[in-house]
Amino acid sequence: MNLKSLRVTCLILCLGALFVPAHARTVLHNNDPAAKEQYLVGMLQLALQKSGTDFTPKPLDEVLTEAKTISEVEAGSVDVYWGTATKENETRFTPIRIPLAKGLLGYRLFIIKKGEQHKFDHIENLHQLKLLSAGQGRTWGDTKILSNANIPLETSVKYENLFYMLEGGRFDYFPRAAHEPWSEISTYAKLDLTVEKHLMLVYPFAMYFYVNQANAELAEAIETGLETAISDGSFDAYFYSNPLIQSALNDSNLKSRKRIEIDNPFLPEATPLARQELWLDVAAIP
Repeated sequence: MNLKSLRVTCLILCLGALFVPAHARTVLHNNDPAAKEQYLVGMLQLALQKSGTDFTPKPLDEVLTEAKTISEVEAGSVDVYWGTATKENETRFTPIRIPLAKGLLGYRLFIIKKGEQHKFDHIENLHQLKLLSAGQGRTWGDTKILSNANIPLETSVKYENLFYMLEGGRFDYFPRAAHEPWSEISTYAKLDLTVEKHLMLVYPFAMYFYVNQANAELAEAIETGLETAISDGSFDAYFYSNPLIQSALNDSNLKSRKRIEIDNPFLPEATPLARQELWLDVAAIP
């Protein structure tokens, strides 16, 4: 292809990407600029693209809190919400039961104070881990999971406070999903924090798309699109090529960490745990 043809082709592709058919139905969603939120925005775009429908994603003009997003989806003012797989969410919304991050949220690494790695070097099991205390958000879904495992906890209503509480010695470690700790340490670079090198806490944990219970057509479209993406390989291609996920898998070194597993009794019974293709296989990480 010559240079002129290449330019024409690029122009056509760019115009095509910007063009939205007049009959397209928009799907309003939150648009938090954080990388972990934009990963989910991209997954929604993929699902609707693969759905075979005229649904088109449209970001809101403002960033909503999770609580506000939930209330707006219930009211029908926003079309889709992504949140953790809980019995409460499944009661309030129609869930699309496909883990959007392949269960990576259930692989927890620890943010700790610099100079305190020695506290963790000889931990081999849950009993030993319980000799230390963890920090968590007071209302977070995973706080109940850790509490159910009898892991000592210190909690805070404000997420930001937990980093200062950790540095101040209020607790020993802050469990974070495998894709979260490095960016958070960078955000709070003035604090003396690092990532623990030896352990990971593991429990089944999923993030789903949810829609209003009255919007069965959209729920079916998202589910169809995700299933199509899983079947044709584009779901995994998006997951493994996303910079946030790539960085998490490269930096976290999950294969070499000591795995400490706990139960998640709050996971809905319909969670598709038996569908192995939906969940991260640490041994098969590229």
